[in-house]
Amino acid sequence: MFEAKDLDCVFLETNMGMKKRYHMVYECIPLPKEVGDMAPIYFKKAIMESDEEWSMNKKLIDLSSKDVRKSVPKGLPYFSVDFGLQGGFAHVIEDQYEFPRYFGKVLSCKRSIYQLYSLL
Repeated sequence: MFEAKDLDCVFLETNMGMKKRYHMVYECIPLPKEVGDMAPIYFKKAIMESDEEWSMNKKLIDLSSKDVRKSVPKGLPYFSVDFGLQGGFAHVIEDQYEFPRYFGKVLSCKRSIYQLYSLL
């Protein structure tokens, strides 16, 4: 479907609100191929700069060899991004009230718009 339109896709998963009730959002965002190829670099940098400076958990979890369910400790809120066959990254959210729920969408949108303007 995306291949025919020369698009790549990024899968975003945000799991927050663990104490009151579970709230997990899983989204597929289509991106132009040029942006999709650079997406792992953008997301890795954004995850490393996000959340608390000093955290109890590992800032960036590589999902190239493991599933997110086996990588993130059970019961903790997390954000993960998957690039299809390339694997992805996960991040344990230290303070879910400070972490933006729209984190991955803003990043992918900014990069897509920036890339489209640079092609003009």
